[in-house]
Amino acid sequence: MALDFETAIDSVADLNLWYKIANNEPLTLADVPEIIRLRWGYFKDNWETIRPNYSDIIEFYSDPDQLKAQIDSFSEFVEAQRSANSVRNPFDTGNILLRFYSIFDNTLISGISITYEEQQIIDNKVNRVTLFTRGDFLAIRDLVDKERDAIADKASSTDTDYNRVFDRSPQIARINLGNKDINKMFELQETIKSINFVLANAFSLSTATVDPFALARQNANNPDIDISDYSSGSLTKINYGEDLQGLAARTLGAADRWIDIAIANGLKPPYIDEVGTKVSLISNASGNQINIAGLNADGELNIDKISVGQLVLLKSDVETFPEQRSVLNITEIPISGELILELEGEPDLSKYKLVDNAHIRIFKQNTINSSFYVLIPNTEELDDNRPSDVPWFLQSSDITERRQKVDFNLDDNGDINFDGTSDIQLSYGLENAVQAVKLKLMTEAGELRRHPEFGLVPLAGSANLAPNDVKNALITSITKNIAADERFSRIDRLDVGYSNILNANSGVALNVTLVVALAGSGQLVPITFSVNT
Repeated sequence: MALDFETAIDSVADLNLWYKIANNEPLTLADVPEIIRLRWGYFKDNWETIRPNYSDIIEFYSDPDQLKAQIDSFSEFVEAQRSANSVRNPFDTGNILLRFYSIFDNTLISGISITYEEQQIIDNKVNRVTLFTRGDFLAIRDLVDKERDAIADKASSTDTDYNRVFDRSPQIARINLGNKDINKMFELQETIKSINFVLANAFSLSTATVDPFALARQNANNPDIDISDYSSGSLTKINYGEDLQGLAARTLGAADRWIDIAIANGLKPPYIDEVGTKVSLISNASGNQINIAGLNADGELNIDKISVGQLVLLKSDVETFPEQRSVLNITEIPISGELILELEGEPDLSKYKLVDNAHIRIFKQNTINSSFYVLIPNTEELDDNRPSDVPWFLQSSDITERRQKVDFNLDDNGDINFDGTSDIQLSYGLENAVQAVKLKLMTEAGELRRHPEFGLVPLAGSANLAPNDVKNALITSITKNIAADERFSRIDRLDVGYSNILNANSGVALNVTLVVALAGSGQLVPITFSVNT
């Protein structure tokens, strides 16, 4: 059964509210439609007084004709409801938001007297939307996507290529496609584009840990490509149906600079492959491995279409969203020619089963599509204070908070903490500064093979050495680790002293009192800990 348009609009309202919260914009009744039904008394008693306020902003509204028409229609509606003298609340009807959307969209919540009940509803919704995870955005996109397709299916206006890509069957037309339906589809498609932008730029990558040039080489499956002329770059996604010229015009300001994108991503004709090839699994997946046949449906060798580092999409009838993985290893079984693909990521692929039509979709090598990231090159050096490094939730914070960076939030054992929505918690601000120091002090130098200088000098077994030598070695190690972190400007205080003997097996403990100053503000952060020798 198709989802109705009103349900999709509720999700769009959640999305609009998220944007407004992120940008610190004032909220309107349209952002929290749950309280509209409680506002009938306000409009009934005050409409003639406040109507001029709406008329004054007609020319500035995004759709002036709609606002003007709805002002007139709302006036008639209010007068009719007054005359009816009914005890029923006329705002209890399900379509009231859609019917007078532009009225509610121009009614600032801050401009009306809110009751305690309404404030509770607003606070609860704001708190819920503020905690949106990537999964919430994917769920909204799925809902909007289904409603857009449902409208198209009624008029049999879906594209054959679109149906083939997303494994959809063509539908028999049941209605004639009108302007109203086209407008609805356009609104929903714009919402999908907006969600894709959020997913591509706010949640799906960490600029602190992702090397965009390395990712570009992986996407293009061409490790030898030379992109050394570029000093910086950013990751984005090409829109479905967009070509390289359109992407270049949108991101680089000139359509003829598409060749820069092609070079940076190692692209070759046809450059873009949205359709790809569907390859079914021949057995249930297990761990991080899947098995596919040696030949595809057209009798072509799959080994010629897949290579190490290539990105594939995993999908089945029960997994709502396609899952992106890259190929780590390929093993070809002699005689049968079957392929065992080892994929990066968690070993949880057992959810992909034959009974659920599990399959992968692979795309032509050296091409891109709207499912994967694209590197947009830039010849300019990056500014150390570029705002793109600052997440949206820290944009309004002071410089000291922003300088502490963003990391995963870890518990005392070094394990990742999760919030109430099962999403990974983040550590930022002063909390992250403290966590950074703790990680340095919990790690023994040499534990991290690629970062041998990170962590404290090993002291185990040094109890019989000269006490001052042990203390000086520890002080030097702490000082070096703090100085190497740009989040801290200096060590304000560092005291190291011996405690009593613990026991025969533990040796002697050194008590450390450390006070570090944060870069920028000079705020002092005290930390105390012990180290066994």
